[in-house]
Amino acid sequence: MKGKTRGSVSVFIVVIFACFITVAAVLFAGVKSVSGRSMADASLQLAGRSVLAEYDKRLLSDYGLLAFRGDESMVEEAMVYYAEASLAPGDPMYMFFRGGGVRTITQDTRCLDAAANLAGYSLLDLDNFEDQLRTASLSKIPGSLRAGSGSAAGGIKKEDGFGRTLRSKSVITSLPSYGFKGPLFPSFGDLSDIPKIENVMREGTALFAVSEYALSVFGNHVDGAKEEHFFGNEVEYLIAGKQGDAQNYRNVKDRLRAMRFLLNNIALTGDPEKMLRIEELALTIAAITGETMYEPVKLSLMEAWVTAETGNDLVLLENGHKVSVIKSPAQWSTQNLPEIWAGWTSKNPVFAKDRGGQSYRDYLRLMLYVLDRETKLLRMMDLMQINLKGTYYGDFLMREFYIGFRFSCRVDGELYVYTEKY
Repeated sequence: MKGKTRGSVSVFIVVIFACFITVAAVLFAGVKSVSGRSMADASLQLAGRSVLAEYDKRLLSDYGLLAFRGDESMVEEAMVYYAEASLAPGDPMYMFFRGGGVRTITQDTRCLDAAANLAGYSLLDLDNFEDQLRTASLSKIPGSLRAGSGSAAGGIKKEDGFGRTLRSKSVITSLPSYGFKGPLFPSFGDLSDIPKIENVMREGTALFAVSEYALSVFGNHVDGAKEEHFFGNEVEYLIAGKQGDAQNYRNVKDRLRAMRFLLNNIALTGDPEKMLRIEELALTIAAITGETMYEPVKLSLMEAWVTAETGNDLVLLENGHKVSVIKSPAQWSTQNLPEIWAGWTSKNPVFAKDRGGQSYRDYLRLMLYVLDRETKLLRMMDLMQINLKGTYYGDFLMREFYIGFRFSCRVDGELYVYTEKY
């Protein structure tokens, strides 16, 4: 009887032990599968970060932009390479644990059916490019990115001659702005173009950030530019878009002249004392030439004085002095005939009693603010591409750079999909 009892207990213990072994095996397989999925997910995410880590160092150091150069096949190859460095380490122990015919995921596996998609992540996309510029501007642009100030340590001085002209047809036709026929200034003819109220703050912030970035990174005629940059009048290029330094400055100067002429005319007609002087002189001349000449003479005198003041304003601005946008009587420079003649000849600047106002850089800022978004962003890409072609490598093209990608692959039958972006 005791022997039978012992036999029954032994059988029971064997059955219980077998059950424990089975449960342990199932738990082991489950844990192994879960850990495998976790490992696959971590490996693929790490691979995505590794691809983003291959950003172009010169694009970052020169302009503060994060982007990598490549295409979809290059991204797929890099993702598989980085992922399988973790997924398939070649350890024979993984093959041992993976046996038994049970479908499990282990670290010893492959990234199959890899597919990358770069659509929507090109640096040429205006939204992507603008986001990169805003990020760079908010990070307080370091000194290494700033354009020269015209000092010995800063870069090109205007007296060194801003005479370069872009003549290479292959370079011109590869520019991001080539063929763009958009508006130079915003149009208010179509009410559908008016931005929505909820977008005004965001768009205004972007406009400010991008314009300040341009003024900080690119040089201009008065402040100077970096020696390695192709153009000296870079901000002027953003506004005018001509292929030569001299053309760009001349275009901006003409715009400044038109702006100052209009504003000076408003300031003159709003000053009773100056208008009284003009009327008295016009009456004197009309008394000699005839009463019918009063109005033509008055208008001619006004135009002559405004023209002289405008010429003086331009001399002041291009020599680093300030000119108020809206002038008070104390900010009017040409007060007598010799000073008016000096303004006409545009040689030596005449200073007003009040020398406050806005600098040449401030007027460029105003022009950038009213320049339409597409033109401004595309021409900023132009300058970056031109400068990097000359100082980095000759085949540099902005269109080959991306700020992110979408990626998918199968690991042991499971589909993994990721979006990676700076």
